[in-house]
Amino acid sequence: MGLYMANFIYLSFSLIYICLFIYAYRLVDKKDLQYMFFLAILAALFYDNLISGIGFLIGAGPELKFLNFFRFAFHVFITPFLCYIVFKIARKMQLRIFQTSIAELFVWALIIVFITMGFLHDIAPMDLVPQTHWGVINYTHAEASVPIAVILINVFVIIGSIFIWKQIGWPGLFITSISMFIIAAAIPISKFGLLPSNAGEIILSYGFLLSQKKLLSFDYKK
Repeated sequence: MGLYMANFIYLSFSLIYICLFIYAYRLVDKKDLQYMFFLAILAALFYDNLISGIGFLIGAGPELKFLNFFRFAFHVFITPFLCYIVFKIARKMQLRIFQTSIAELFVWALIIVFITMGFLHDIAPMDLVPQTHWGVINYTHAEASVPIAVILINVFVIIGSIFIWKQIGWPGLFITSISMFIIAAAIPISKFGLLPSNAGEIILSYGFLLSQKKLLSFDYKK
């Protein structure tokens, strides 16, 4: 891979998120809470890829470290709401297990737990150091560790997508969520950096966009 090719790929990813955001924003006129969370996640992932793509222009230093801090913060405080999004999609598709108030309280409790786990893993250590991989300059943790909260969020989405598939016979969200999981788990960071997982996030984001489109043709009770 050319020295700056990875930066170009990250910038291409950010352009894809712009397209996804614009399409998603125009898709529905009335945007409920779960839809606003979806748009916020798209915006956060756009920022993540943009900063990764332009890091080589800024160079290692306090400015880039500051910008990278928000990459982690957005993931910690926004990504867990994927759980709420898949919960609301499943509820609107009339899945019985998701109709109770207890189920909703459980999802909110999970979100709080995942945010706490992410905070302790990504924010509290304050150990970000510069790292260059394929010409991409980013700040990351001094010691790599397994992002358990991110994995559990993905597992929750996969489980929810299985229920959706069983309920309406539509496997779209399951295919994209399991693809994200396999890509992130199978391709080593040491060889390709975060590019594969970021590509997987695009696939998952597209899966959620397809789910939002599916709701438009689905007769449900709000």
